[in-house]
Amino acid sequence: MTSETTAGLLAGSFNPRTIPPDLVSIYPGIALALSFGLSIAVVPLIGLALNYAPRGTRLDPIAVTLVGFSLVIGLIAYFRRRRLLKESRLQVPAGTCLAATREGFSGSSASRVLSIVLVAAVLVAIATTVFIVVTPRDGEKFTEFYILGPKGKAADYPTEFMAGTPQTVIIGIGNHEYQDITYTVETYAVESRFNNATNESTVVSATPLDRFSVTVPHNQTVEQPYSFRVVDSDANRLEFLLFKETPPVDIPDSSLTEAAYRDLHLWLRVH
Repeated sequence: MTSETTAGLLAGSFNPRTIPPDLVSIYPGIALALSFGLSIAVVPLIGLALNYAPRGTRLDPIAVTLVGFSLVIGLIAYFRRRRLLKESRLQVPAGTCLAATREGFSGSSASRVLSIVLVAAVLVAIATTVFIVVTPRDGEKFTEFYILGPKGKAADYPTEFMAGTPQTVIIGIGNHEYQDITYTVETYAVESRFNNATNESTVVSATPLDRFSVTVPHNQTVEQPYSFRVVDSDANRLEFLLFKETPPVDIPDSSLTEAAYRDLHLWLRVH
């Protein structure tokens, strides 16, 4: 048997004209299942390729890439189909499928059960898809809290300076809590000492420097410059505390980080 004959038999096996009447009604389901399986194979490969792209695996590049891939594959299939003879082109006989479906419901009991199961599966899949689209579930709730150097990069932080001189950093807050939140930020100049015996740092003093509030809408990030002055040359750490709710009135110096929703710090050398 030649390769042309094998290919012809394989192509004929997917031709609706050669499918037995009892199976014509489930032909669209077979095609859908094949396309779904192909999607499972193609989409992860596209995501893996985008992982090495400059913008990474974000929603926008993924959507654009999948739409572009679908259009390119569709155009290739269209032009390949046009090169075939009209009688050799694959066609889905909707009328034949509908007639076979009606016949399946009125035929033998096994045929009716199979038809009912297929229709029910399609309806359940459609209803599940609509429900997921209309009522998406909330993802993980969290808040990003970070500081950048004065040039907007994670570098060149002001960690060594003269006491009393103004210094600047950029504070960033990203809200992923599924609601608009007014955050409160408190900063402290902390003097801590390391105990070699216990292998722990002990807070000697914590001087409040500033407190301010920032309202961040859901799924947005706010970055703003923040200037500070440290006048105590014994301070060796700048503590940033983020509160999602009203901060406590009095926080013990040794419990600053435990009281905050998020906390950051910079190690300092103040002369």
